[in-house]
Amino acid sequence: MTRRSRLLLGLAAVACGGAEPAGSTAAAGSSTGSSSATSSSSTHGSAAEGTTAGGSGDASTSAGSSGGSTAADAGSSGSSTTGAERPCAGVFPDHWIDGTDCSEPEIMVHAYDDDTVILRQSLCTSFEGPFLYLLFGQDRVLLEDTGAGGIAVANMVGTVIEEWLAAHGRSSIELVVVNSHAHGDHVAGNPQFEGLPGVTVVTPSVAGLSQYFGIDSWPDDVVQFDLGGRVLDIIPIPGHQQSHIAIFDRGSGLLLTGDTLYPGRLYIEDFTAYRTSLARLVDHVDPTAVCHVMGTHIEMTQTPGVDFEFGADEHPDEHVLQLDWTHLLELKAAVDAMDTPQIEIHDDFIVYPL
Repeated sequence: MTRRSRLLLGLAAVACGGAEPAGSTAAAGSSTGSSSATSSSSTHGSAAEGTTAGGSGDASTSAGSSGGSTAADAGSSGSSTTGAERPCAGVFPDHWIDGTDCSEPEIMVHAYDDDTVILRQSLCTSFEGPFLYLLFGQDRVLLEDTGAGGIAVANMVGTVIEEWLAAHGRSSIELVVVNSHAHGDHVAGNPQFEGLPGVTVVTPSVAGLSQYFGIDSWPDDVVQFDLGGRVLDIIPIPGHQQSHIAIFDRGSGLLLTGDTLYPGRLYIEDFTAYRTSLARLVDHVDPTAVCHVMGTHIEMTQTPGVDFEFGADEHPDEHVLQLDWTHLLELKAAVDAMDTPQIEIHDDFIVYPL
């Protein structure tokens, strides 16, 4: 029986009130406010980039341990500090799958800590190579983004959740799927999760996000979302795309910035909104509480100011994923100083108004 089949059977058992052994289901429990997700036809750059079609493939092999155990892929200690001098307790791998060897798995799974898992889609399946995040609380687990399509993301996420449940002596947990924004390379896997018992897929639109999270005034309101002992701040940050959000995890100190800030080309659709969103981020988040700032792509090389060619599906010697608070301040200062939006190259990112 495939992992996907076990996932569906386990969820069906929970939906029917049947018992299951600990760790047998990927996401079980009552679903609240579940709604269909809508995919955008554009990707993280511009409309000219196109959209990678969604769909599931065969079960992928993880490059690392998944769930609440130590990752098998070699990790470098996360016990560093940001400019705010907050100790960082998580662990990053020595390097992510980078498309230079297409025998690599379709999805790399890395346990940053016991309750935080980072997934990276292979560049061999999409040049976007997006990152996805799983944040576990006591009551529910949140998945940010579902990839660029062509991979069995629900199957892999189900496996990770099964292993977390087994490690914690649990039998079920609710899964909430939310997207950093509505571009195709972040929502293509949403249909794989829709209709599964115990799974809520939040529509990646201003209306969908506002309704689910209780945002009364978009984009000015910042709201809290409790996973159960793990409180997240949901921060609207339109500019790259109108329904873009950031997520600040108070417990781990991770600030997830989607396509608004990452080591790469920061495509800006609405410059005024983008500038205001950066101000909202800086004003709301306490810098002393930030450990890492992490987006959803890597497009920079290890050479300062040098990016990979657009559409490159191999990233040898790529930049690390994690940035810090000083990069957010650097980006804000650069954008604030622009009388006219223009491309501007920095060591770790490129400001790229469209």
